[in-house]
Amino acid sequence: MYRIKFVSQARCSAQGCVATIGNFDGVHLGHRELLQQLSYLGQSTGAWRMLITFDVLPHEYFADKAGSMRTARIDLLRDKVMHLRDSGLVDEVIILHFNQSLASLSPQQFIEQYLLKSLRITTMLVGHDFRFGAKARGAIADLCRAGIVTEEFAAIRDREVRISSSLIRQLAAQQRLELIRNYLGRQICFSSRIVKGNQLARQWGMPTINLNLYKIRPILWGIYTSYVYIEGTRYNGVTNIGKNPTVSAGLVYKIESHLLD
Repeated sequence: MYRIKFVSQARCSAQGCVATIGNFDGVHLGHRELLQQLSYLGQSTGAWRMLITFDVLPHEYFADKAGSMRTARIDLLRDKVMHLRDSGLVDEVIILHFNQSLASLSPQQFIEQYLLKSLRITTMLVGHDFRFGAKARGAIADLCRAGIVTEEFAAIRDREVRISSSLIRQLAAQQRLELIRNYLGRQICFSSRIVKGNQLARQWGMPTINLNLYKIRPILWGIYTSYVYIEGTRYNGVTNIGKNPTVSAGLVYKIESHLLD
């Protein structure tokens, strides 16, 4: 378990902790509406505002276990944390590594070990269909029985369409980037450390900047015109997102950008 605090712990009062939990992939407008409600609950009671998320994401863990392709991610973990920090709506992010040990916990074990003992949560804000614990057996009723005050969040819609991470993935498959930007409230972006590639492109006069995503499957796929920001300066580029089957094997995803100027 990793804890990332955005404000001083001194802000945490004796009024407890209000928390939400989920993948929060993309931190889209639906997520932000939930976080607005979380922030209101925290500010109205003086409670610490906490968000619990995962890395690896649960659906990625089960896909790996079944030997199937992972669902694409909208954000890398680094970007998700940055978006949450910039929102100003949470005080702390908890990152749980989803593995066999976590997946096998019963709802009661998860509540006792994490929500009550480790994190001391007094109030939860979750969707009406929230499920947790081994085989998704846990529900809101289990939280209430454990003494955690639980508030339900109703998902927001745009023209009767529920804004969700799944919807944004569908739009990405259709390359509807403008609509994605409307639902995210920003452009899609990926940020990570530059890694050394095979250095083949420089032999062809097109050296690239490489980001290795490893097993994280990106939401976009293909070749795009792009902007690359280096120390505050914007450069025009051409970016390939996906895999390089001719020069590398296995499920390794990459982002490679060539600067045009």
